[in-house]
Amino acid sequence: MNVKKGVATFVMPHWRNENNITKRYLDETLEKIFRQTDTNWQLVIIDDLSPNREAVAYLDEIKKKAPKKIFIIKKITNNGPGHCRNMGIKWAYEHKSPIVLFNDADDISHVDRLKVAREIFIKDPEASVVYSTFKVIDENSDIVPDEKLSPSIVEITDGHKKNPPKGKNAWIDIGTEKGYTNLTSATVVRTELAYKYPFPPEKVSEDSNAWMRYSAGGGKFVYTGRIPTLYRIPQHTAGSSSRSREGGKHGFYAQKARVDTDGFTRAVEIAITNGKIRVEKRDELLVKFYLKLGETLYRENELDLALDQVKLARFTDMELTKKVIREKGFDTWAKV
Repeated sequence: MNVKKGVATFVMPHWRNENNITKRYLDETLEKIFRQTDTNWQLVIIDDLSPNREAVAYLDEIKKKAPKKIFIIKKITNNGPGHCRNMGIKWAYEHKSPIVLFNDADDISHVDRLKVAREIFIKDPEASVVYSTFKVIDENSDIVPDEKLSPSIVEITDGHKKNPPKGKNAWIDIGTEKGYTNLTSATVVRTELAYKYPFPPEKVSEDSNAWMRYSAGGGKFVYTGRIPTLYRIPQHTAGSSSRSREGGKHGFYAQKARVDTDGFTRAVEIAITNGKIRVEKRDELLVKFYLKLGETLYRENELDLALDQVKLARFTDMELTKKVIREKGFDTWAKV
């Protein structure tokens, strides 16, 4: 697949249960895609059996605006955004598109996103994943100040300011030091890598799970701060976030812990199989991962879930758990 001349593919899951606010979100998202300074792109929108039929019909109107650039897939089952992205990746792979740009239907890409990502891929043939930072916007597309953001979101953006994970083993730094790092709508990946490691059948944290396996499978991560995505988190109206749909805040974090753990443990096994790490390294990595995830959960006031991670770390290696807790200053919340 020719990165320099090939048509890049924006992959957009779509699900709407009403046709007012989210229609505006979609229009704003599409506007920035159409304004990309690199015009060699196509967009595949995968509707995840939206309950609002007017919203589904609107997709046909969108396609009419650019029938040679926009493609619509209408699913007959609802399986979540990860499944939709997998369908979009498969479509891009079969159409020999070298680059996939993930873009949720309410997030807004920088107009230079494709241009900068393509330049990075051309300059560095080993680069497999390009991700950028982001700014949070509300339902009115206004920037949300840091003091109104959740601790886990601030943790991500702060991580971008100080040595963001990059290179061929970024998954280790992400899993054991930084936590969640690259927002879906700020991530661009070589199509072949995305096709090899599909998103899991989950509706929470499915992206983080995939990023771990991308990296452990040999994907080199590159960070750029030049093309910040606008990440929409409605502040006063019901939004499309997985937190609002998947059992509320506690249910979201319980699922996140499970899916993140699955992604990291699978990444460890991939790396061992590929000879990237020694099998003796497994327990050390798992202990550090459990405690880092515990810290993130603690910041979100999910103390029981946080302490569950400590138990897993203790079961893996008690002495190492004590050492990491002491070195990281986790003893304010982690009990051993």
